[in-house]
Amino acid sequence: MDTFQRDALTTLYWHRLVSTDQVARLVNPALSPITVRAKLAGLRSAGLADRITREHRPRTWHVTSAGAEVVEAAGGVDARAYRLPSATVAHLLQEHTLDVVETGLAFVECARRRGDECGPLSWTPEVAHPFQNRTGERRGVVIADAVLHYVLEEAGRRSQRTLFVELDRATMPVARLARKLSGYIRYHDHAPAEAGGRPLWRQRYPRFPRLLIVLSGAKEHLLERRLADLRAHADAMPAVIAAAGRVDMIATTLPRLRADGPLEPVAMPLLGDPRHVTVFGRLS
Repeated sequence: MDTFQRDALTTLYWHRLVSTDQVARLVNPALSPITVRAKLAGLRSAGLADRITREHRPRTWHVTSAGAEVVEAAGGVDARAYRLPSATVAHLLQEHTLDVVETGLAFVECARRRGDECGPLSWTPEVAHPFQNRTGERRGVVIADAVLHYVLEEAGRRSQRTLFVELDRATMPVARLARKLSGYIRYHDHAPAEAGGRPLWRQRYPRFPRLLIVLSGAKEHLLERRLADLRAHADAMPAVIAAAGRVDMIATTLPRLRADGPLEPVAMPLLGDPRHVTVFGRLS
């Protein structure tokens, strides 16, 4: 395996499903498409990766069990608890997973242009945040589609930014999507007595990550309408209104995020002033 193939295999392992184009843009955008395809084909010939081919869909790659073992043995990333279970399940996951990767790519490409830090492994997909009651029984769990880390360079000052990313492909009613906001608020507010009343999230994060909801899976005008509807739902939920100033919640569309990048005013706050802001805004 050469360097590109090693890094590509790690990327496939970490993100589960990645298209040919996304592998190239994440690992080495300078390589020609022909070279990228040949290197991925080499991983497939070696039994380390395989592909999903569907009509009118991008060719999508994933590690095999043998490929996962190679990545885990190398020790470059934390071991993931899953394996891709079947071709049927992979087909169901494909579009959502690729859009999560595409969201991360908007940050990676922005970081390359600016000299910030955000690479192919700077976001972790499917991160669970369980919280419990005093007897140790689970009260709830928030599963972010991704937790993304970005190091921003501003006027010689470096700052760490972290986001909870929720991606919606227009597959659920907006009211149900809005209810997910309450889960993040409950996680923020949960402060178990055994921890001395200290919020549980502080065991994992120095500051509570901003929640970024990314809408995809429909035409742009429909996504904009869903965004407006989501804001209206949030503004009508007492628990969400009460969380203003404690939990930052913003939303954008994937086409807008891809076109302009996260450091342009592409996101709309779900509460308060409706004017668009950058994904990061000011440090809280």
